[in-house]
Amino acid sequence: MDPGMRDHLQHPVAVMGLPINSLSADEAVDTLERLIQSGGTHQVCTMNVDIWLNALADPHLHRIVAGSSLVVPDGMPLVWASGLLGCPLAERVTGVDLVPRLAELSARKGYKIFLLGAKPGVADRASRLLERNYPGVQIVGTFAPAEDNLMRMDHTEILRKIHAVSPDILLVAFGNPKQEKWIWMHRKRLGVPLSMGVGGSFDILVGDNWRAPRWIQRCGLEWAMRFMQEPMRLGPRYARDFFGLVRYLPQALLAAWWQRSFRGPSRVTTASTREVMHVNVYGRFDGETVAAVREATRASIAHGLVMVVHLQTVRQTTIAGFGVLLDARRQLLDAGLSLSLAGMNLKTRFALHAWRLQPLFDEWQPAISRRRSRRPATAETSIRIAVRSEQEMVPETVPAQTRIHG
Repeated sequence: MDPGMRDHLQHPVAVMGLPINSLSADEAVDTLERLIQSGGTHQVCTMNVDIWLNALADPHLHRIVAGSSLVVPDGMPLVWASGLLGCPLAERVTGVDLVPRLAELSARKGYKIFLLGAKPGVADRASRLLERNYPGVQIVGTFAPAEDNLMRMDHTEILRKIHAVSPDILLVAFGNPKQEKWIWMHRKRLGVPLSMGVGGSFDILVGDNWRAPRWIQRCGLEWAMRFMQEPMRLGPRYARDFFGLVRYLPQALLAAWWQRSFRGPSRVTTASTREVMHVNVYGRFDGETVAAVREATRASIAHGLVMVVHLQTVRQTTIAGFGVLLDARRQLLDAGLSLSLAGMNLKTRFALHAWRLQPLFDEWQPAISRRRSRRPATAETSIRIAVRSEQEMVPETVPAQTRIHG
């Protein structure tokens, strides 16, 4: 694959308020291995419609998902929605498909895996199955806590068991939102390079729940087979998912339709003060701005600057553009910094609301405005994406207006 295309695939797309990466299953596994090798600790989220609705209803969970190093689409409705919104995701990538792929990776590369959660005995059975199917896989531990309540769990015992074997990959089957919150709660103490919530994947692997045939999966009808197996449990959940899509998707599509195509020149410029990196976006704001925003993000982190992205001269924005912002926001927050949005026009404001991104950029930071008014920019660089004559360019000066901070 062309390196430029691979780099483009790596930044997330903001699908219905969540940063979801557009990757094939093979690319997802390659990305997971790079996360293991990159140092630090990384959380991975497999996203379906139920988790999406939970995130919209729970600001804490919403921020956890937005702060994850990788989010993959574990539900066909999200893949379909991304296409309707103009930036289709590559394919559905499920947790139950990633678990055996990671076992195969472990067998080849020696990465150690710990299976945590599920019903008593299920993780042990899943471990034996993976060891049989992938000779050489390094399953170094399994554990199913007796207590279901997140607040009453014996976290010390769980962490002790994990620390004793130092795994490279931790697969957590607590179900959403508990597994995402548990990983986030202990991310600094786990010492595990890669932690991923896998929901009911262990139950499916060992055959306690049946997996739909491939042709049903490709048609997006796997939910129907799961419903037939557990109608009492999954019936209310699927009804909630359906009405959630009916509630939120039409407004998101309206916002995408309003963002009519802009064919004029587009560019990104940056200017920094002693405390703030200002990023000015002109024209079209989409995935093509990724290089400029990433460069500004790296400079902000290197110099300890908060970032302000000015959007009032944006003529068209896409969910890919907001995906680039969410990626920058995650990196800045990891470095103890912040990202703010400034000067949005009505069309961009509506997109932010309709695409359910408002909760991630909803705090006010007036001090940035005061600092900017007192200190002139000390450095400026310009990165041109498509440049015509200077007369066609929008004005360079961007007043610092309405700020939304994430």
